[in-house]
Amino acid sequence: MSQTLIEKIAQKFAVGLNPNHEVHAGDYLSIKPAYVMTHDNTGAVIPKFKSIGATKLANPRQVVITLDHNVQDKSEKNLEKYKKIEDFAKSMGADFYPAGRGIGHQIMCEEGYAWPLTMAVASDSHSNMYGGLGCLGTPIVRTDAAAIWATGRTWWQVPPIAKVILTGKLRIDVKGKDLIIALCGYFNHDELLNHAIEFTGEGVKSLSVDERLAIANMTTEWGALAGVFHVDEITIKWLRNRADYISKRGLEGVASDIDGNGIHPRVNHKRIDELEKNILRADDDAFYSKELTIDLSTIEPFVSGPNTVKTFAPVSELKNKEVKINKAYLVSCVNSRLDDIKEAAEVVKGKKIADGVQFYIAAASSEVQKETEQKGYWQTLLEAGAIPLPPGCG
Repeated sequence: MSQTLIEKIAQKFAVGLNPNHEVHAGDYLSIKPAYVMTHDNTGAVIPKFKSIGATKLANPRQVVITLDHNVQDKSEKNLEKYKKIEDFAKSMGADFYPAGRGIGHQIMCEEGYAWPLTMAVASDSHSNMYGGLGCLGTPIVRTDAAAIWATGRTWWQVPPIAKVILTGKLRIDVKGKDLIIALCGYFNHDELLNHAIEFTGEGVKSLSVDERLAIANMTTEWGALAGVFHVDEITIKWLRNRADYISKRGLEGVASDIDGNGIHPRVNHKRIDELEKNILRADDDAFYSKELTIDLSTIEPFVSGPNTVKTFAPVSELKNKEVKINKAYLVSCVNSRLDDIKEAAEVVKGKKIADGVQFYIAAASSEVQKETEQKGYWQTLLEAGAIPLPPGCG
């Protein structure tokens, strides 16, 4: 039989299969993901890990621990919690990124853990974001995280798989987040609840990797378990630019072993060359439980809510309603990267935040903030009256 891309990736990371077994939606698998990420909730995973009698990680190189959720809390209690997590990570040899380095999901992408055509999991619902790079990212519960720490594997049922076909091209004033807000708002009756989604179609070529990451991230709010883009030349170009950037930046902040030549252990041109030669694609006649088609040229700027993504409205309607704003936050793990901060800076340049409005800003990572500072965008936002927060998900 034919397979979807998600089924093919699951096949690669399943263990103990009968040699003739072909993975399809509905199968229960024992999987060994390439990486498992936990964040502040590591503090809750540790006792689960110890309660099953585990004393060491099955594979320290598989485990990534980040601190990103409560980084503004400088109380003694939180600092003590963070210290215990750091001490545990270092004692176990896991890759560790401290508070201030950035959002865990962004780190997973920046540092090559969320690698195209692999499977990575996290004890956080927005691990769907890795799909922007063609990585099968999906959430797990803390008990499963503890099991992976101890054994290297966990169980996973392959969900029903849907295909979202993108045609056309977004207008210049419309971004990827507008698209996913529209999808959540138009298809708001749990049509894709607990599905894995593959984004495909000619329209994908018009989306940057940053936009793909935003769309994949918010498939969580749509009710999906994963949202994966097929790997293409835009993915490869992003990876090569990333490898070049890291070689200039140096290996500061890289958490795992580095080879004797100072080559990044995950993001390097040799690995990208191998990926480019072995790109997996869905079979043309693969079965999808559902298919949706959307013309990107029909999307306009949208605002989600209030309170739920199932409700949304175009900006063209809202601008005449004079909706009062008390607080604003730029941005989140959906889209807190360079392009988003640049656009915000261009909007507020030479202006001041209105009286009575508190406007908070936080970059996705320390690296993103440094870039925005070098280009002047961060300072533009501060001059307008924005209140800076440390890199993290706030």
